[in-house]
Formats: sequence, structure tokens, C-alpha cells
Amino acid sequence: MAIKVKSLHDWDIDKIVNGIGQPNVKVVIYFFSPNFEKYEPHLAIKEAFPGALCVGASMWGGWSSEGAVESGITIMSLSSDEVAKVYYTFQEGVKNDPVLAAYTAIEDLKKKTAGQKINPDEYLGLIFFDGLCLGELIIKEFSMEKDLNMAFIGGAAADAMTFTKTMVSAGDKLSRDGLVAVILKMKIPFFFNHYVHFLPTNKSFTITRVEIMQRIAWEINGMSAAEFYAKQVGVKSVNELTIEVFAKNPLGLLLGDSIYIRSPNLVINGKGLQFYCYIEAGTRVFLLKQGDIIANARNGLAATEQFLPGIQGCLLFNCVQRYLELIELKKIDEFNDIFSK
Repeated sequence: MAIKVKSLHDWDIDKIVNGIGQPNVKVVIYFFSPNFEKYEPHLAIKEAFPGALCVGASMWGGWSSEGAVESGITIMSLSSDEVAKVYYTFQEGVKNDPVLAAYTAIEDLKKKTAGQKINPDEYLGLIFFDGLCLGELIIKEFSMEKDLNMAFIGGAAADAMTFTKTMVSAGDKLSRDGLVAVILKMKIPFFFNHYVHFLPTNKSFTITRVEIMQRIAWEINGMSAAEFYAKQVGVKSVNELTIEVFAKNPLGLLLGDSIYIRSPNLVINGKGLQFYCYIEAGTRVFLLKQGDIIANARNGLAATEQFLPGIQGCLLFNCVQRYLELIELKKIDEFNDIFSK
């Protein structure tokens, strides 16, 4: 029938049902603030939509046609007119062994889709995992699996930059140590892309010593990583390296025309830099400069409309650093309004 969305600042299951309810709901996708855990949203939503797969992840800041919410819940339903078949897997233990959890999830999905002729133009994958694990190892396993040749979009669950509690859910299960992967056989065309509004500067250097499983770079160009980075971004000492400085001055890997951001988030022992995603020794990175996040979003949507005219809905995944940037720029509503139509 439709793609329907709802957002709420406060928990109210009746408003959720009235907002996204429709005949033959196949999938419900939702994002919620960690403080909503006390309402057991996974149980309430599953009970409200017993015939649908209901999957969710914790968030910091949600997007919706009704307006952006800093905290609360955003939720979407898709009906049998949009989705023909649904397969999913739910695994735990990602903090201790993300590779094993990913492998187990992949094998489970392969069994459930056995006999299906997977056409990546018809099948779409969604993936959510605990934001406090080495999620890049999960993505690596899914990316390298030749028998699951559809795209998987999504990523790490979030909290409000406290890095204390992130959650994923599927059906009646919710975990602070979990992985949910979903495969949808779509009845409608879809398009996906990866958008970065940061631009490379002419400053490039090499990561020379790392503690990879801790996401720490200890040396850049053979020098203390924190001290080297501080000089590059123009602050007087490592003590001035704040979350705001990191957000405005990430590093980036250039692969062809694509930029993949690697943002520091913490100074370790006055010498090292901890990142949101690990960087291997020998990697060449560029210092990035801030572009126009609003223009990038507007151009991205315009480009998408060339591939997919008459867009019914969109599922947006944004980095918490970019959300912080939008807060500082006071452009959260402007960003949301680009997509709210």
C-alpha cells in the first residue's frame, strides 16, 4: 500500500500504530533513543505488528517527514506492496568476537535464502550492530561474502556520544551486544549511495604505527599521532583536541572518486589518537576540510531522483559526527527538510 513514517518525542504505542499502521505490513524499521529501553519498544512494536518483521537500533537524532527529533523514536512501515519476502538473522556476542557473529549471521542467511535466485536489483540488505564493537570487521565479512551479493546498508547503533549503551533489536529480542541483518526481496525499485561532503586538502600523510584492534594510531609519519595531528589542524597542544575539533577535521581515505572518513574521537595517553574505525599501518590518509553538508544532501537527492523518479520514501543513516556538525551549524531542520517531501 505505502511506505509510512512516524516520529515521536515521547513513547506512545497507540500513536505509532495509528501513524504507520496499514494492511499487510511486512517490515517495521525503527530507531529509538537509549532511554526508551525502559518502555521495551521491541515487545510493544512486535505485539502491535505480529505479522511483520520488526527491527530497530538505538540512535542519536532521528529524521522524519514530521520533523527531526533529537530524542524519541522514528519508525517506518513497508507493506506487501513494497516487499515480497523477508529474511533475517539475530546474533549476539559481537563485542567479544564480531567476526564469529558475522560468520554465523551469514551462514544463517545463506540457509534461509537457499534456492532463491538472488538478483541484487531486487534484493536489499539492512544491517545494524552494537556501536561499541569492532563493527568494521562485521562489514568486512558481509562485503566479502560472494553468496550474499546484494548491498547491505546501515551500520552501527548509536547513543548520544556517551559510548556507554547501544542496542539493536529484532522481533521480541533486544541486545546491547547484538547484530541484526535483514534481506528484503523488493517489489519496487530502490537506489542507494554513500554521501560525503568533506573534501580532501593537499595535506597527506601515512599512518605508521597502530594498535589496530583498539582503533588507536600511535604514530603518523613516524611522529606522535596526537602531536602531529594537532599541528596539522592548527591547535597549540594536544589538550586542545576536542570532539568539535575532531568533527571538523577528520582524516580520509581516497579510493577512486570516493572518500571514506576516519574520524578521531579521543587522545590516548597524550600521544595516540583513537578513531571510530580502525586504520591499518601504512595507510595513506588526507586531512579533510568541511564542505557544505546542506548542498551535498540536496545534490545527493537530486542525483537519486535521476535514477529513481517518484521517490516514495527514504531510509537515512547518518554519522553521529555529522549530527554533531548539524547541531553546531544549527541546520538540523534544514537538513531534514531536504528529505521531508
